[in-house]
Amino acid sequence: MTHEALSYTIRPMELGDIPTVVAIDQLSFPTPWPASSYAYELKHRNASFYYVLLKPEENGEPRSEQGWRRWLLSVPGLGKQERRVIGYLGLRLCSSETHISTIAVHPNWRGKGLGEFLLLTALERSWKMEFGAVTLEVRPSNQVAQRLYRKYGFRFTGVHAGYYRDGEDAWLMAVEIDQDAYRARLAELRRNLELRLSNHLPSKHDSSTTHVGQNPEGKL
Repeated sequence: MTHEALSYTIRPMELGDIPTVVAIDQLSFPTPWPASSYAYELKHRNASFYYVLLKPEENGEPRSEQGWRRWLLSVPGLGKQERRVIGYLGLRLCSSETHISTIAVHPNWRGKGLGEFLLLTALERSWKMEFGAVTLEVRPSNQVAQRLYRKYGFRFTGVHAGYYRDGEDAWLMAVEIDQDAYRARLAELRRNLELRLSNHLPSKHDSSTTHVGQNPEGKL
């Protein structure tokens, strides 16, 4: 199953995507996940779902993308689809809720609403699977990400002391998604986001690297 907004596509992560995902992770965080962690998650799909975000096939690419493209072409075994990966999302299943374990967008593609697209996908997938809530952790220092999560109804629920490997606490946030009013809100947010994405389709002259935010182990 794929999830599309205009020319951007979100599809299930595959083992062949891991080198690109790990590279984006390393560009985004001081404590990135190793490749073995992603491989483990993909082998236990009954407990989690992982997705990748693909850039459009046409319309050129940002100038800032050229170095990244050279790196992709240097990696043995990467196919055309794997070279289109510019972001990823991890969603773990709990008893009555889902948990966003990781979410990130490549630095060259931030500030365009693509992190929001990944977040929206997590919420829509969760209610389609009939879960009642979605949870996540966020760094207290990451106020940009907190604003995005609050936009989608997330509320502060607690603190996990020393959660991150660098010693920073994690703020716990959650949103209930099983109400018709919330689903109507998601539909409106999707319409607004699709309009935003239509205004940020890549061109050969686009060099923006502004980022939206980050959550537990990812940047948007």
